[in-house]
Order: sequence, then structure tokens, then C-alpha cells
Amino acid sequence: MRPPAGRLCIGDRVEVPQAGRGRVVGERLVASNGAWFYTVTLDDGATVERADYELHRLDDHRPEDRR
Repeated sequence: MRPPAGRLCIGDRVEVPQAGRGRVVGERLVASNGAWFYTVTLDDGATVERADYELHRLDDHRPEDRR
């Protein structure tokens, strides 16, 4: 299953509150409640997982739009 249109995509640059900035590298759906969680590799090398509503996209272009 894919996230709804307009949601984050793998490759998007995001800001993670209280953690920094990074790039989305994974996603998973929690079937019991329909929530999307994203794995983000931060610029300092750490990896965190956060719910979609906790993340803020930094750029407006999707990875597949970049050429």
C-alpha cells in the first residue's frame, strides 16, 4: 500500500523536530490505525522513525521530478 498523494516520499528532505534535518529512507503503514511512519537518516548519520505528522518537508520537489 502506498501513502496518500501529497504525503512524504522516500528521498524527501525533512526536518525532524528536536532531532535535526535528514532524508526519508523508509516508510511503513501501521495497519491497526492507518498511520504512516517514516525512517529518516539525519544529516549527522543517526536514524530515527517518526509519524508523518511530526515531519516537515524541506523542499517542494519529489525525487522522481528531479532530473
